[in-house]
Amino acid sequence: MDRFTERILRTIRKRELIHGGETVVVGLSGGADSVCLLRVLKGTERLLKIRLKAVHVNHCLRGEEALRDEEFCRELCRKLQVELSVHREDVGGFARERSLSLEEAGRIKRYEILEEETPEGGLIATAHHADDLAETVLLNILRGSGLKGLSGISAKRGNIIRPLIDVDKEDILSYAKEKGIGFVTDSSNLENDYTRNKLRNEILPLLKREINERSSLHLKELSEDAAEADAFIRRQAEEAVDRNVSFSEEKADIPHGFVKDRERIFRIYVIMNCIERLGIGLKDWSRVHFEDIDKAFFKGKGTRTDLPGGVKLINGYRRTVIFKAGSKDMGDEE
Repeated sequence: MDRFTERILRTIRKRELIHGGETVVVGLSGGADSVCLLRVLKGTERLLKIRLKAVHVNHCLRGEEALRDEEFCRELCRKLQVELSVHREDVGGFARERSLSLEEAGRIKRYEILEEETPEGGLIATAHHADDLAETVLLNILRGSGLKGLSGISAKRGNIIRPLIDVDKEDILSYAKEKGIGFVTDSSNLENDYTRNKLRNEILPLLKREINERSSLHLKELSEDAAEADAFIRRQAEEAVDRNVSFSEEKADIPHGFVKDRERIFRIYVIMNCIERLGIGLKDWSRVHFEDIDKAFFKGKGTRTDLPGGVKLINGYRRTVIFKAGSKDMGDEE
């Protein structure tokens, strides 16, 4: 067994990604990352006791090049004797309909299809690696993210697994070269029109070349520490909310006593927990919104704050109340 495959198996076992007996559905683009992932899993199919399947999504955005990628995946799966499902999706139309970027629309469609193709109890394997994680961490830092954003891409989330997360792009390309593995290249990944592509093609190579060749792996380690810290503070906040906060269908009533003397980050996590329990999505919320709520704990009675999605906050002497959009009970608080 080659060293690259051993590293992937070590990741699978250490992170408990596969237990045996599952159907593993690989998202196959035809690029080096997903092709190498498919080949490693195919070579260890019996050892891992899995049933392997591949899914290719043609976004119908790159004309002949997209058809080339699709045919490459068909031929590869024929050679490897892996079941393949191919989907053609009008990602451009979907993006316009939902007012999304092409990148985000493609991601949503891919995961929808992968979920549809995965049987109950099955796993979805994507080819995200350490460089992808490093790009995500850098992108989130530049966007002003907190600990959650620093957590980047997890090795496992629900039924989604990422066996390549402990290797970087250079490792993958070296393995492909060593084994004579062919793959196709998506020309749009070489363009720097998107922020992520600039990070991938310019910033991260610069960091590796001029600062530290292990930059991606160190960013991965930072993300793992951040993920542990995030999970720990979330548990602390959840337990505190259970004990102290009163909820109805329309509001969360937060007494000041148990939060005022705590760390700011703890108060922020309490707020996040309360908002999530009210069934309010956090997509449009930024750091500034959470800090506005946090500051309200120290303001006088009657302070009102408008928040995303029609959410309202009213401050009292001894408590702060968060109201869902359209709530009727928004009287003065004590």
